[in-house]
Amino acid sequence: MLEAWDEVLNLNKERQRCADDLEKIKAACARDHAKQHVSQCPDCWDRLVNRMRDRYLNCATKEWFSGRRLFLQELDTLFSKARGGSLDFKIIEQRIHDEKKEWYRDKVRNMGLHSATKSLSEAKLLQQKLEDREIPTEQLASELRGAISDDALPDEAAFDKFLNRLKDAETTHARNDIYIDTLFQPSRDPEKAAIYQRYMEMIRGGVAIQDVVDVMLRDRRWAQSNEEQKQRLQGKLEELKRAKAAHELSLAKKQKARQDKAAAAAAWDSQYDLPPCSVCSKVLDAQDFLACPLCHLLGEQYELGNGPVLYCSETCHEDDYELHRKAAHNCAAGQTCIDLHDTDVEMDEARRIPVFCRECVAGLKLPSVFCSPRCYDANFQYHRDGVHIPEREKARVEVDDESQLEYASEDRTQYRARKIEEHLVTLGDAVEEYQQRTGATVS
Repeated sequence: MLEAWDEVLNLNKERQRCADDLEKIKAACARDHAKQHVSQCPDCWDRLVNRMRDRYLNCATKEWFSGRRLFLQELDTLFSKARGGSLDFKIIEQRIHDEKKEWYRDKVRNMGLHSATKSLSEAKLLQQKLEDREIPTEQLASELRGAISDDALPDEAAFDKFLNRLKDAETTHARNDIYIDTLFQPSRDPEKAAIYQRYMEMIRGGVAIQDVVDVMLRDRRWAQSNEEQKQRLQGKLEELKRAKAAHELSLAKKQKARQDKAAAAAAWDSQYDLPPCSVCSKVLDAQDFLACPLCHLLGEQYELGNGPVLYCSETCHEDDYELHRKAAHNCAAGQTCIDLHDTDVEMDEARRIPVFCRECVAGLKLPSVFCSPRCYDANFQYHRDGVHIPEREKARVEVDDESQLEYASEDRTQYRARKIEEHLVTLGDAVEEYQQRTGATVS
């Protein structure tokens, strides 16, 4: 596969060769046929149009338009019309110009330039600019350079100098020396270049430049991750120091918590004023009633919801509970809930156990319930982007959960939870936490 600059060299060479051939045809026509303009000579006009057609449809080297089949078919039709005199060449030039704009967008989209941006937000903005057809190509090119460049990136004059040096290089060894000199500048800064010795040896060993750049980007991401891990470990150490200083205070709090449990249990047994049955309004037997577990836990454990929903009997429970669950505790995934689209009902029945979103109920104070752990796992990005991040910003709360994410694409726009269990609370765990906190028994 050709490097990008080799394609540029081929483009310049073939463009110049075509221009020279066209001038020769015009000069020969003026000399041999005494025509003021080549368009007045049918034979020479055919030769001129065919030479321009061959530039695109019979090109021997790989260039930007190679493989763009539909474009080349359309271009063939336009040249046929131009040969017959029914089409102005300006229309062909404009069509080529428009297609090259599309090629440019396709090219930069596939070059992985997001890896060279300074942050994830800049990478997302870069992707949006590539998709925006309203931005002129010249403006897009300028903004892309601004998004990925710094003072070390060569300008266009430096790139032209680089191309001229490559054009004159006669051996692979000479080309590799040019690559190394341009990328790492060992003669100008030997001390800094020593850091990149590994990459220079890869180039000398014949590894393609794009592959070398990919390795450099991977190493850069690893180094950033290593530094982040170091900072996290330092943070853990500080937490341990604070925990040691607060040990005696913790003992006192535990003693108070035991007293609170006893008081809460006594209050539930003797003083709790039960509402009537949610179906028939019958007064409940305090020792024998059924409750919606989600409402109970949201209210008692997390201080959320609109109070308990209770039933006096199995009959009222069966008549109302499913309707109540769908109305009050519909899956937080909404229309993307896998229960709406998954046809494997038999397999789901065993695993369709509701779970709470841990961050929502414990931190953001939102009653977010998913129909199953599998549904939360499948919709984690949808929920985090749509609920967690906006609510964090609204509350001005910063949460560093990057280490808990697993990216599915190089542009880091698609991700999932590394361990979904860290982000949910099962009904069983919520009941256990409630019992430990209050000393009450839930059966």
